[in-house]
Amino acid sequence: MGFVKGGNVSAWNVTDVERVFADAERLGLDTITVAVRTPMANATSSTVEIDPVSLAFAQRVIAHSSKYRYLIEPYPWIANGAVPETELNPADKAAWFASYQSAVVRLAGQFPKAWGIYVASNLVKLEDQTPHWLSLIKAVRGTFAGKVIYRTQWWVTAEWEPATLAAWRTKLENPVFGAVDVIAIAAYFELTDLPAPTAADIKEALRSTTVYGRKQNVQAEITSLQKRWKKPLFLGELSCPAVDFGARNPWDPEAGDKPNKDIQKHYLSAYLETFASTPAEFLGFSVFTIGHPTPTPYDLAPSAAEFVSTYKPRHP
Repeated sequence: MGFVKGGNVSAWNVTDVERVFADAERLGLDTITVAVRTPMANATSSTVEIDPVSLAFAQRVIAHSSKYRYLIEPYPWIANGAVPETELNPADKAAWFASYQSAVVRLAGQFPKAWGIYVASNLVKLEDQTPHWLSLIKAVRGTFAGKVIYRTQWWVTAEWEPATLAAWRTKLENPVFGAVDVIAIAAYFELTDLPAPTAADIKEALRSTTVYGRKQNVQAEITSLQKRWKKPLFLGELSCPAVDFGARNPWDPEAGDKPNKDIQKHYLSAYLETFASTPAEFLGFSVFTIGHPTPTPYDLAPSAAEFVSTYKPRHP
């Protein structure tokens, strides 16, 4: 399959193709994840559409260069982008899945030569709908020859909170992960309370997180997920904001007030040194985000950009 060094195009960009490829060249990427907006009125909507402007932009991006592999991401565009996909919880789940499946199958047909397609990205409140997901995956496989990928949201475990351990066991045994070609993770795990951790600090936190004293062994849990289903893992969203405390709340662009020019490099280095030694088990990563229309704390600082551009996995 080949190691993937990718970047996720911002769903807020539906006009600037040149910016996408400027970032891809600067970072030395080989794979580009292109978001296609799937509008919904609110987080409880039961119907899904495909935004024609976003679809046309994705087609322009892919037609622009044959140098890259492309991964298509149906992106839940809720309330015109005001509500994150993690809040999606349709009132009529059966109706939503029927509508969403139609949209994803249509997208698969629009991009038959794409390297892969996400069937889901971070839909945490729908992950327990296993029969619907299995039906959707089967339908996509019927029309698409590329990789079918499911991206799960980061999770929390803490010995002092039994409900988190039960939720983790449920996730681990979900047959959805066995039905796809690649298991992807949005890797925003809350790792360390240190404001400016080194790569060594973050590697240690991957084995025992310090945030809220959870002592979550992220490394062991991710490894367990791969071994349970024997599918390659892909860190489908990987980065943190370039601010102090960015590794405490990587999902929050305002995790800290003080800019930190090295935290992203340390963060990426720690993850890749932890996971990237076995290519059959670890497929690669995709940085979040590229091609964003305005400056964002997730733009890679120069040290992180240089690290990504020169990065090559070291295998035993």
